[in-house]
Amino acid sequence: MLTHKMKLLVIVSLLCVTGALADAAGTAIWRSMQVRIDTKSERAFSGRIVGGFMAAITSFPYQLSLRRFDHHACGASVIDSKWAVTAAHCMLPSISTEFLTVKGGSANRTDGEGVIFPVSEVIIHPTFNPNTYHNDIALLRIEGTFDGIANLAPIALQTSPISVGPFNIVYCVVTGWGLTNIYSDELPEILRAVRIPLVPYTECRRKWSPTLVTPSMTCAGEPRRDSCNGDSGGPLVCNNQLFGLVSWGASQCGNSYPGVYTSIPSKEVLSFIGQYVDVERR
Repeated sequence: MLTHKMKLLVIVSLLCVTGALADAAGTAIWRSMQVRIDTKSERAFSGRIVGGFMAAITSFPYQLSLRRFDHHACGASVIDSKWAVTAAHCMLPSISTEFLTVKGGSANRTDGEGVIFPVSEVIIHPTFNPNTYHNDIALLRIEGTFDGIANLAPIALQTSPISVGPFNIVYCVVTGWGLTNIYSDELPEILRAVRIPLVPYTECRRKWSPTLVTPSMTCAGEPRRDSCNGDSGGPLVCNNQLFGLVSWGASQCGNSYPGVYTSIPSKEVLSFIGQYVDVERR
């Protein structure tokens, strides 16, 4: 017969096993969303939103955590009262919207603060290519509205290209809950941000060749500063406007290969968004 102490030990053990299984499931979900290419010859740095800082949600009220089965999977951004945007590859493999939610209004992806919104519809760019990640964008319609919620606000879209070069360096900010250490599977609970420079398109294509960098993509980053695993779909913001979405990059986050982002101002991407959301030209 089990004593009271033995019963308590069994219950605690079961809870620990259940918690461990839930953590493992969460890790498997966000890891499955990441697109990272092994650059082999490049040594890994500390592989994080490196050089970044913990971010207050009041400074980034458009930031969302996209969740599958209530586990963080990708980043997303509020762009309208009922619409959010993320990377199309975050929707693969396809699942019913009843298992998709977005959490906003809190920098902590695990606490009880903020608001969780059910996703009612997912619209993937019709010419998204899962092999090349061309047009890697999806729109999410929520049940309810983002309006009137504390620490939640849409971000304007950057609708024109940004010129960069050796004498015109432009720094932008990428935010997310991605890995802060490539040797760990634990994502940070608190939102992080890092300033990174845009990389000229021709330079990015040259660096990544023969891997294809298509016209629907833009590049950013520098050694020791990058987005990383867990950040997919999240925002790259330049001049307080949404310029890109985390799409793919090097498995050795923070090395000399720039991160690749879906380019919001690119013709095919912007026209797709404009079919569902009023796009103010900027």
